Amino acid sequence: MKKDSYLIIYLKGMLMGISDLIPGVSGGTIALITGIYDDFIHALNNIKLKNTIKLLKGNFLTNLTYFKFDILLTIVLGIISSIIIFSQIISNAIDTHPTKVFSFFFGLILASIPYIVKGISLFKIKNFVLFVASIILTTVILNLGYFENENNTIFYIFLSGFICSCAMILPGISGAYILLILNSYDFILQKLNNFLSSFEFDDFKWILIFIIGIITGVLTFSKFVKFLLHKFKEGTIVCLTGLIIGSLPKLYPHKIEDFRTVFLMENLTDYIFMIIGLLFVILLNRFFKKNEAK
Repeated sequence: MKKDSYLIIYLKGMLMGISDLIPGVSGGTIALITGIYDDFIHALNNIKLKNTIKLLKGNFLTNLTYFKFDILLTIVLGIISSIIIFSQIISNAIDTHPTKVFSFFFGLILASIPYIVKGISLFKIKNFVLFVASIILTTVILNLGYFENENNTIFYIFLSGFICSCAMILPGISGAYILLILNSYDFILQKLNNFLSSFEFDDFKWILIFIIGIITGVLTFSKFVKFLLHKFKEGTIVCLTGLIIGSLPKLYPHKIEDFRTVFLMENLTDYIFMIIGLLFVILLNRFFKKNEAK
């Protein structure tokens, strides 16, 4: 299989960044859909002092590729670019057209499931048990009540970043939604938008603390995910699929009991956006497959 070009990896990173801004959508899900999840986790686990020394003392470009740091840097650059470019746009879109935004991502994630479980039997007893258990776990997590948090301290923002990063790595559990549960989503997004518009140090301080929390969490939790993918790959993919499916009810923009013909016609544009999300995944996968075949 041909390695993705850096432009393609960058675009995949941008998609991860956009998804991380939206409560209910996981960057890990996008990484899994676009086929860079394994490389992403592998590269994160290569961030060690001894590897850094080898990188600096040996052939820099060769070692950069060997440790997959080139892929990681490209993904991170894509994520950061998306957050800078789209944070205000996504925030405004969620405020003004929330049902359309969530309809699009509902369709996008629903369409991704067949691609993720391709070649894996969900109906083996062990796989089925793991599948159901992961759906239940996600449902429980996503139905937690919001924490009462009146004052955002430095430690609390660091902790929010740490917990959020774990959710960002796991497909199905949205880092942004975890921030909503922790009652720090609005605070972080406000500080980010304020900093991008005025470049005040006080705003940057909070963003930096949050980023340190994310980096700490990612480096810690990625080791556990790599171990699972190495030792129990099929079971891990089944669990990750269950996490994704368990997140779908939170993304669905309307109440299930409202589903009737009149309601459907009144909200037709939402379902059009849902179909656009479905088609987006199909076209995205065809695009990436053509790129791999070249």
